[in-house]
Amino acid sequence: MNIFITGVSRGLGKELAVHYTGTGHRVFGFSRSALDFNDGDIKKLKESAGFAYYKGSINESSDVKTAVDEALKFMGGIDVLINNAAYKLFKPPDEITEDEYGESIRTNLTSQILVCSAVMPHLLKAKSGKIINLSSNAGMTHYGDGTAYCSSKAGLIAYSLSLADYLKDKNVSVNVISPPTFSTGDYRKTSPGINHGKLVQSESVIKIIDYIIFNKKFITGRNFPVFKLKTLIKYAFLKHIEFIDYFFQLRLK
Repeated sequence: MNIFITGVSRGLGKELAVHYTGTGHRVFGFSRSALDFNDGDIKKLKESAGFAYYKGSINESSDVKTAVDEALKFMGGIDVLINNAAYKLFKPPDEITEDEYGESIRTNLTSQILVCSAVMPHLLKAKSGKIINLSSNAGMTHYGDGTAYCSSKAGLIAYSLSLADYLKDKNVSVNVISPPTFSTGDYRKTSPGINHGKLVQSESVIKIIDYIIFNKKFITGRNFPVFKLKTLIKYAFLKHIEFIDYFFQLRLK
């Protein structure tokens, strides 16, 4: 299988590249950051004949087009697109600059749209393919300091499900995964003071991606939320309250 992954220089993207090349698939990575060849996982990728990558900005349509062209040269086609790149910003809304809002929307939403748009014609030509966008459960709830991040991730969920509606009769599936902050190997190294045992582990996210990719059924138009129990209870409670409030508003009318 030929898999195109954004954000492969670190974190989940790097782990996905290692996971899929290690199981015999070809992976083309796209990242704005250069790969650190002193990193053990990156060394594995460098030594793998099933991996290649392009360094460029996911926010620039010319770079996105070049990356897709290079991926097609390397792999011969694209079966799966995993949009993983993200920009996390939590800050009081009255302190966020216009540039910071712009970067959040560009990286978390617009760039994903650019990549999907560049890959889509090739999936349609092949009459098959899978698109998996990584959002966040921040896009399904709200935080005082999350106006930039939550809104951009909510937009990605809406875009993904809308795109799924358009492509569902064309044998191209689109799904979105919405995890919380989760622990990766790189995150454990850069933030050793955090209790990573309390976080969702990256392996759980990878299992969901595997489920979507290798499932024999045509799965599309789904948001796969990943919640810790406390957040799940909060989310379910708030949605329940919203429904009750909506019901009583209708009754009052």
